[in-house]
Amino acid sequence: MQPSIVGSSSFGLLWSKTYNAKEKWYAKPLVYTPPGQKQLVFTASNQNWIRTVDAVTGAPINARQVQPPFLQSDIGCTDMPDYIGIAGTPVIDPSTNTVYFFAKGYQNNAASGGVAKGIYNFYAVNILDLTDRPGFPVLVDGHNADNDPTRYFVGGTVLQRPSVTLVGGVAYGAFGGHCDLFNYTGMVAGVSTTAGVGVTSMFAMESSPGAPPVALNLMDQKGGKAGIWMSGMAPATDGSRIFVVTGNGQGHENKDTPASGRSPLSTLDEVVANLGIGNGKLTLQDYFEPYEYIGMDAGDRDLGSGGVALLDPAVFKGTNGVSRIAVTIGKNGKAYIMNADNLGGFKLGAGATDNILQTIISPNAVFGGAGSYPLEGGYIYFTPVGYPTLVYKLGLDQNGSPLFSKVGQSTDSSAGRVGVGVPTITTYKGQQGTGIVWVTDVDAGLKAYKAVPDSSGNLVRLNIPPTGGLNKFQRPAFGDGRVYVTDNNNRVICMGSPVSIPLNCTSPVDFGDVTIGTTKTARVDCTALIPITKINGITIQDATFQASNASLPQGSLAQGATFSFPVVWNLTQESIKDASGASFGSVSPGVKTSSLVISTTNGVAQYSNQLPITLQGNQVSNAAFLSLSPPEVDFGGIVVGSPGAATGLDSSFILANVGSSPLKILGYAYAGTATDADNGGVSYTNTTESSNGTKIGDNFTSSDLPAVGSIVAAGQSLTVPINFNSAQVGNYHNIFTIWTNGGSKSVLLTGSATTAPIAKLDVETSEGGWDSSGIMDFGTVQAGTTVTRRLRICNVGGSALLITKSKPPVDAELRAENPTSDLHEGQSIPQGECAYAPIDIAAAPQAPNNPPHVVSNVWILNTDDLTFGVHDVEIKATILLGLLLGP
Repeated sequence: MQPSIVGSSSFGLLWSKTYNAKEKWYAKPLVYTPPGQKQLVFTASNQNWIRTVDAVTGAPINARQVQPPFLQSDIGCTDMPDYIGIAGTPVIDPSTNTVYFFAKGYQNNAASGGVAKGIYNFYAVNILDLTDRPGFPVLVDGHNADNDPTRYFVGGTVLQRPSVTLVGGVAYGAFGGHCDLFNYTGMVAGVSTTAGVGVTSMFAMESSPGAPPVALNLMDQKGGKAGIWMSGMAPATDGSRIFVVTGNGQGHENKDTPASGRSPLSTLDEVVANLGIGNGKLTLQDYFEPYEYIGMDAGDRDLGSGGVALLDPAVFKGTNGVSRIAVTIGKNGKAYIMNADNLGGFKLGAGATDNILQTIISPNAVFGGAGSYPLEGGYIYFTPVGYPTLVYKLGLDQNGSPLFSKVGQSTDSSAGRVGVGVPTITTYKGQQGTGIVWVTDVDAGLKAYKAVPDSSGNLVRLNIPPTGGLNKFQRPAFGDGRVYVTDNNNRVICMGSPVSIPLNCTSPVDFGDVTIGTTKTARVDCTALIPITKINGITIQDATFQASNASLPQGSLAQGATFSFPVVWNLTQESIKDASGASFGSVSPGVKTSSLVISTTNGVAQYSNQLPITLQGNQVSNAAFLSLSPPEVDFGGIVVGSPGAATGLDSSFILANVGSSPLKILGYAYAGTATDADNGGVSYTNTTESSNGTKIGDNFTSSDLPAVGSIVAAGQSLTVPINFNSAQVGNYHNIFTIWTNGGSKSVLLTGSATTAPIAKLDVETSEGGWDSSGIMDFGTVQAGTTVTRRLRICNVGGSALLITKSKPPVDAELRAENPTSDLHEGQSIPQGECAYAPIDIAAAPQAPNNPPHVVSNVWILNTDDLTFGVHDVEIKATILLGLLLGP
């Protein structure tokens, strides 16, 4: 995928398809090219339909329903409406043309049956004709956990949401719950791809002796939980182990006692678990559990709302022995950067905190995890609910330990509700400067950005046609310049660049290394693919790249005619001066890309009249050149008196010498953000040493700031850790400046200190007042009428309140009016404000003289107010029917 093409007018909708009523796709599309055949797209839906279509045209190839789906009405959980079939993305084995997946349904292929008769089958299907491989499907139900034989798999109570992982002839599926209902235990099931072998391993995330004893009643929520759902991400693997992340649980074996991740643990709730896959059985090898996991359980702040990203070890590593990095981020808004070979255990860090490489604080919950880009220094990305997509770049501290620093963000924000997918990064043939970050949004649809932020720290958005809101937790699929997604209007969508282009031109045009202050010329060679009436002209995005319309051919071109023209990359001082303040930013060392568009008037209809060409090169400085990123470090807020306030909030910035000569640090100082009225300039304060490190601001310190006089070698970068802490409520900000022989740069440091949020739940009464009982009793409602009352949550604390769990009722006669937008998971309620949700009793018309009937349900709610706890708001009404009087 080339940024110049994706962001051009030639990139658009190629086709879209709809199929059955209420058919949705939670599993992602898969793109596959069978040997010697044309490329196809495979889809698997909530109705257990699997399909293959032509990747270019969308024309159908094959389709079948593998079994009737499970009915959402049998469980009451509204996370997946109507039908629950194939939810976890399948996996394709190209060596056998086989696709593997888990499908939910009922015993004996029934169309209904309730929770107790719900099952999961594992399928192996020939992707060429969609027939079952011999010996499949395999029933998963009834198998006992290898690490606790008292626990067994019951398909009706669980959901296989994560994508399937295939390792060494075994497909692994991870299972969680439906809205944390029922007597379930999170499990990982391994099923052999060899016919006749079946289930090879079943590992329970909650087991004896720490987990609650097994209960026989499927309705009792006593299975231990610790579900694995990870917003659809697959268990991560590097071939010898798999990594999963769990949510809320009930055992808490560690309690508050520090423990090694290599020691046994039977209650794996709120953990990142490293499971060994040797000898055909899954075994716990290592784990990480946040020091505040019990509070996370209480606040429904699932660590497991995102999966694990195993980063490319060729780039993402340290020089201190850290050879593999794992990243996870979840509902608690913390990104945990871990050594994949030593995850960190429990409370083994300084002050009995987390023993991991780094903790990054996000401004809100994250669902779906982190994406990564291993080129141009190495970046990771994640998207908090209602906030921009954030970008962090890899660096090393002075001890060689990996440390990420925020270097940018998108200029737009994500949907303010749950469902934004994992950032997905593509390149054009692995070339630097061609990275694109793709984000799927439940409201804004598919979004694309250049992967490396510009000099202002902004992710540059590429203009692509709107798709409309996409299904939650989607991840786009790609094939031969095309991208595939599914939307919340039940469409499968293909976007790409039209095949019918008028010219075949050199692209990308690579200038190689160009020294700042010089120019370099490259040529673009083109061949006309059709008769062309006229070459209208050239437009270039970045003014430092220059080409003249006078160099283009005049008049018409016959098919097969050739021409060429020069493009100059002008990095002289005059060009740099002309470029300052322009939208393309200033000239500075590093890989740069732009686009050149040739406009044509064509002699043949239905061909694109614009051809984008990628321009790229590496700007080089012969002198030392200071780079400081990001331009601002915003720590967000710290809650005074909370457990996290003991250590403060950590972040970092990257100090780099992107020039070709040694860079010497000459001095440091910090200032307030206001000018000093007495001297008309900024009043600086020199940095000083304190017990917590170097003071670089009023409430900001660094434990590893290079000493004045230090030399930073050409091409070297240092990641400088910084900490914010305050025992006093308030807003804090400073400008920290570094002076060197390669220029001076500043970074804005900001943070705030507040008190904890406090949630207050009320239900509206029939008189219009408010009641805190947690019971909404409508009393009697006449058939054929609708009565509405509201539920509200008010924040009477000192900082923003986050709704961490919300499962609204959606029955026919008792329903939330706006179940996806009112009091939704991830909603933030500002200090002193309330959020509301209307609830309807929509009593259906009934024949006269029928007896009255009762409708009831609950709205399950929780917040990050740790004193609040899970609330099951009881809602009920009695529907009265009309009487027919007569003789």
